[in-house]
Amino acid sequence: MSTLSAKSAVVFCMALFMVQPIQFGVWLSRIAEVQTELGLSKSALAFALLGMPVGLLPMLYFAGAIIDRIGVRLAFFGAFPIMLMTGVFPALASSVSDLFVGLILLGMSFAFAEVGLNVMAAQLEKSYQISIMNRAHGFWSLGIMFGSLGGVKMATLNISVLHALAITGVTLFPILLIISWYLPKQMIPKQTPAKKYEPWRMPIGLFPIIVFVFGATLAEGAMHDWATVYMREAPWGGSYYDGLAVSVYAGMITFGRFVGDTLNLRLGPVALARICISFAILGVLSLVLSGSIWMSLIGFGLVGLGVSVVFPLGVSATAHLSERHQARNVSVMTFGALTGFLIGPPLIGLIAELMSLRIGISILIPGLIISLFMSKRLLRW
Repeated sequence: MSTLSAKSAVVFCMALFMVQPIQFGVWLSRIAEVQTELGLSKSALAFALLGMPVGLLPMLYFAGAIIDRIGVRLAFFGAFPIMLMTGVFPALASSVSDLFVGLILLGMSFAFAEVGLNVMAAQLEKSYQISIMNRAHGFWSLGIMFGSLGGVKMATLNISVLHALAITGVTLFPILLIISWYLPKQMIPKQTPAKKYEPWRMPIGLFPIIVFVFGATLAEGAMHDWATVYMREAPWGGSYYDGLAVSVYAGMITFGRFVGDTLNLRLGPVALARICISFAILGVLSLVLSGSIWMSLIGFGLVGLGVSVVFPLGVSATAHLSERHQARNVSVMTFGALTGFLIGPPLIGLIAELMSLRIGISILIPGLIISLFMSKRLLRW
């Protein structure tokens, strides 16, 4: 394969990573508005947010099996239209149960898109002997940031949540299909089936890595879903600019992922993980103790920077545990990461309902401390 074709494939891959989550970013920036419109308590919102992991986590297995059978490009042609359609469902909710079901359906369609994107990036890495996973996830975070900024802008124009999600979905539909069409038709050589069954055992070093990633992704998911609610409940909240918290947070995640590879080469994974998780702990403390909008935005930025490199570091460490069963090892680690990402929001909501949102956010600190401790289990590569 030519250098030009390799560069083109990477460009289309990065474009797809960036465009795919934009509608989801719009939703994240408007969650507090939906909560207000439906009159939901924090515990009710926490229950509704459980719909996303309920739909996504079980579907990951089936998504992987189906994508293995039909290929990434064909899977995208089916997954993206359904994802954009179900992306509007949360705005159609008239009750907490409607919102719960809508997020289940969104989570199910999101599973196919997420597995497909990561499989695509992995295939490109293998086919062209390049490293793009960190950049790919950086572009994904950039898409979240663009989406949240778009959601904030549409809120200032008094565009409803339903219309904002629908407009975004209609706009992204042809873009996603065009990018998918121009992806390489076969990114890796066809694999020959194994001659005999090989039982798989989880490597001893995998569990500590899962724990390391879980503590940080717990905070990552919580910040995504509760940022706007936190800002709206603050003394300075209730404005159109509450969604800026998501934009600042996603922007710092994006920045951290784009510079993560360079810092990893200079500092090593253990030192980089410890520095970044320390930033995340400091950011959570800033949010708990904040007395101004600027301190809160700085707190969201620090948490975003702190958690940005954790998942890519976890993927790299897992891939280096063993030359055999790398895909299965990474899939197990990814399941643990997504579990933290998706149960963080409802956990925060339940605690916030019983006490306060700031106390709910503070419970992220023990998980981050555990991640800080487990960072010593990362391998240098």
